Amino acid sequence: MSDTTVLDLAHMAMENAPEDDAARLRFFERVADAELFLLLDADAPETDVTPQVFDTGEGRFVMAFDREERLAAFTDAPAPYAALPGRVIVGQLAGQAIGIGIN
Repeated sequence: MSDTTVLDLAHMAMENAPEDDAARLRFFERVADAELFLLLDADAPETDVTPQVFDTGEGRFVMAFDREERLAAFTDAPAPYAALPGRVIVGQLAGQAIGIGIN
């Protein structure tokens, strides 16, 4: 099995053709359609997830990954997460000035 995911391929296509709006839109479509593993602030019931928010010099971000293994590598320790469609994560963050860091 390859370590490269559909999301990786769409990101590479977008990066290789920065002027190609269709490639950019395909990447965001893949993000919306993907099941992403959202890093949480703490264990929570399914109906009440609170993502961990990272404050950076470029803004505030939550972290989501397209594989559990990538989340584990990022945290380097057991961490709470929720598996959610990308479109749900985006919808929950709308209007909050919080971005999504992916992988």
